[in-house]
Amino acid sequence: MGTRKAPDWRFRRAFALHVSRFTFHFLRSTLFGLLVSVLFSNAAFSQNITLSADVTPKIISLNETATLRVTVSANQQLGNIRPPNLKAVPEFNVSYGGASSQYNLTGNQISVSITWTYVLRPKKVGQFMVSSIQISHGNQTYTADPISIKVVPRSKKPSQSESTQDTFTDAFSGSTHKVEAAVDDPHPYVNEQIIYTFRYLYTARIPSFNTPKYTRPSLRQFWTAELERKQGRRQVIDGTLYSIEEIQVGLFPIAAGKITIEPAKLSLPLAAGRGRLQSSSRVLVTNPVEVNVRPLPRESKPTNFAGTVGQYRIHAQTDRGTVEAGDGFTLRVRVAGTGNIETVPAPTVPTLPNMAIYDPQITDAIGIVDSKVQGSRTYEYVIIPSKEGHWTVPAINYPYFDPQAENYQIARTVPITINVLSNPNQAAGGTTLAGITQSDMHLLKQDIRYIKPDSLELSDQHLYPYKHVSFWVVQTLPIAAVLSVWFYRQRQGKRDPKQVRRQQAARKALSLIEDAKKYATDEPVAFYGTLASGLYQYIGDLFDISPGGLNPQLVRQRCEDAGFPESTTTQIVDTLTQYDYVRFAPVAATSTDVEDALNRARASISEIEKERQLKIQ
Repeated sequence: MGTRKAPDWRFRRAFALHVSRFTFHFLRSTLFGLLVSVLFSNAAFSQNITLSADVTPKIISLNETATLRVTVSANQQLGNIRPPNLKAVPEFNVSYGGASSQYNLTGNQISVSITWTYVLRPKKVGQFMVSSIQISHGNQTYTADPISIKVVPRSKKPSQSESTQDTFTDAFSGSTHKVEAAVDDPHPYVNEQIIYTFRYLYTARIPSFNTPKYTRPSLRQFWTAELERKQGRRQVIDGTLYSIEEIQVGLFPIAAGKITIEPAKLSLPLAAGRGRLQSSSRVLVTNPVEVNVRPLPRESKPTNFAGTVGQYRIHAQTDRGTVEAGDGFTLRVRVAGTGNIETVPAPTVPTLPNMAIYDPQITDAIGIVDSKVQGSRTYEYVIIPSKEGHWTVPAINYPYFDPQAENYQIARTVPITINVLSNPNQAAGGTTLAGITQSDMHLLKQDIRYIKPDSLELSDQHLYPYKHVSFWVVQTLPIAAVLSVWFYRQRQGKRDPKQVRRQQAARKALSLIEDAKKYATDEPVAFYGTLASGLYQYIGDLFDISPGGLNPQLVRQRCEDAGFPESTTTQIVDTLTQYDYVRFAPVAATSTDVEDALNRARASISEIEKERQLKIQ
């Protein structure tokens, strides 16, 4: 029987070593290829990022706006990319309009685009350049080319079919789209509410991932109130069935005269297909709306009329009918009705004998009923009687102009009787420290028990502090301080509170104006709002009225009634109007804008103070 020869172990070892070397080289080549592929792929992707910018239209009139769109596109995910860095554009007021994104997948290739929108409002006429725009992504910086835009005077408004078109028929979907704008009353009185309605009519929606974007016109010559958006409805017009969507805004004109409400715009997204880009759109523009604001009639105007327009009623009540002399009670005066509640001035509370009345705390409750602004403003006065007796808070007259009846009305409160009792503490000679009366001191004295040791030895230390001058100085200082405070309060009590308020008006207002500086860099709304508050506070202190209900038109009336020159009045009214406009259409403020706004506020106060000094002399 033959024997089997065992395999050579040397052969097996050599074979295994050969296989291991082959595997190592294969894996190394594969990994290297994958790494090179990834690096080149990323480099290719980074090179496919593009940045573009466009302005439409490129020719606008001074009272129009242009839209700047900045778009970054790539064939990769962009991640958390920051908005573009816009350099200063001093010839325009720039406001941010929002951002939108687009994602498309073709085969295995994805494309991404992000668009940022800005609204440009020109400050002057000329040919201007929007400087280069940059974004940073990763370690790369991308730049878009500068864009030229031309601004022409109002009388030379360019004719462009796209910028004036209010109707569009989409050949791809066969749908018709229209926009309209109107007001319910083109002849309102100053501060009377009218309703501005933007209407979008369409036969069918354009198939698109985006929705139509509405751009509201500038309404800087009105106080505005957002109204509830109405549900869509359907209506047959000229034999065609339209779906209708409406957006309404309550408007309160600030000043009399002719006002042109600029056209509203609707950016209508278009569907992809047939060579049309997904991001393309059609801008529909409404007709401008003319409003002729009537001034309030001078005939039969009440002497204490402060500019209230609408339909109002007034009610007054106190939190209690009996009070002790020296204690306070609260008088609540509530003005309620239909109108611009935010500008309702404070009622004139009659002078109350033997009573001190303090500035009110104001509370608003505002709502929308049937597209009309309604609500109430409550004034809470703290009143402190100083003498016992039966005192009456007289009826408070509150004049207003009713635009429906086209005449002046006067709402009145009912007189309120307050029974002021004598204060027993005052009758007994007042109170002592911590409110303890003399009788209380007498009872406490009976309860005192002195603690003494069993034996106490005293020795004469030859200390006689009363023989030193410093002892008497220390003793008399508290008495002198109490007497000084008492004399100061007596003097202040005899001063006219209105006069004190007028004397401190400029100082308080300038302090508020200086406080606005801390908001200048990053918070334009707070910056201009604080400046406006300072000027309104100044006017309120000057005429002893609440600043909460003031607006530029009421400021003009107050200054004219006081006999200030037209130039002085116009300066502060124009300044307040500009502040209100910027507050409701905020833009980033440059250092020049900040300094100009501060100087205008200071100059307005300075001019009025000069006129006041001339009148005093």
